[in-house]
Amino acid sequence: MSTLLKLFASGDVVTLVLPEGAFRAAPAPNPLPNMELINQGQGDVRSLIRPNVKQPEAPSVSAWEHGTLLTLPEWLARDGATSDAPVGIVLMPTDDPLALAGHLDGVAVIAVEFAKFSDGRGYSIATLLRSRLAFKGEIRAVGDVLIDQLFAMARCGIDSFALRGDQDVEAAKRAFETFPAVYQWAADERDFVLATQASLERAAA
Repeated sequence: MSTLLKLFASGDVVTLVLPEGAFRAAPAPNPLPNMELINQGQGDVRSLIRPNVKQPEAPSVSAWEHGTLLTLPEWLARDGATSDAPVGIVLMPTDDPLALAGHLDGVAVIAVEFAKFSDGRGYSIATLLRSRLAFKGEIRAVGDVLIDQLFAMARCGIDSFALRGDQDVEAAKRAFETFPAVYQWAADERDFVLATQASLERAAA
């Protein structure tokens, strides 16, 4: 079982329980290396280490609250076909979000796959969806979604977060308050310090 966090413009965070298939489970722990072999100088420790999460060939999630998530090719193949139900799409790190230009009608949620916590392409995808395509629907982080990433994800315009199965919900909710002030523009359009100061100076003039 895992939790979906939904972040609102007011700063309020709502939690929902996700069904199976809508989040990535916790990875299996790394096997312990054979220290006797390493200490004898008969092996390279790097060959005994495997990453916690491997790059998936397919999205780590297949569903959301209202049904199946469509891949980018599946959605584009519909060629404008309408649906009575809300539509959800999942974008992989290698997908070009700008391919959705002119194809966002009826799309309620776009899930952005974070294949690894160290893969930054999802941040760029979310920023392009907000700033270039002016997408106003829900952008959901899925995959290897860890607490340490949440603040930066929110700044890129992501507003819902399917936490990996081993993440602490209460600590995740506090992560959005990591920094009380920001110093540059981002896709979340949050007021930043210099802009606020300039506004005060104009008001006082």
